[in-house]
Amino acid sequence: MSTPQIHGRYRTVPASLLLKAIGDALEEIKDEDKATDADLGAVLGKHEDTAARYRTGLAEMPVVSFLRGCREWDGRFANAALGLVGMRLAPIDAAAGCDRASVTALCSLLAKKSAALENDGVIDDEELEDMWPELEAAAKHIDRLRDRRRLRMISNQ
Repeated sequence: MSTPQIHGRYRTVPASLLLKAIGDALEEIKDEDKATDADLGAVLGKHEDTAARYRTGLAEMPVVSFLRGCREWDGRFANAALGLVGMRLAPIDAAAGCDRASVTALCSLLAKKSAALENDGVIDDEELEDMWPELEAAAKHIDRLRDRRRLRMISNQ
């Protein structure tokens, strides 16, 4: 890994690591959705052999295919790779979710976080992995509220 350039937050990330992150995400999607490489290829607009090369990290994906994957699988597909460069993908959909459900999602996350901190005051990697579904659920509700505010700001212009 290269040393940080200019600012510690923005470091050089090897292309092989980015390809691996995208490949790992495609592998998880394939397993979770019980999909085939042909299914992945249909979404990405590529032949199943090409989709298999993306999934195994043996080929670089063009931007159109990447964006098709983002549209279909949103953060499940892109967030691991985007996280390597300090970003994440969040769909803009203010209509999804409700305020009441957001409290449940946030409380579920807080309960998991509290339990993880009880023993040693630190959230280790295993505890983080365990709370990941609650973290993602809470993030979606927070993004929904952010989007609702953004839409109000635009309409008041």
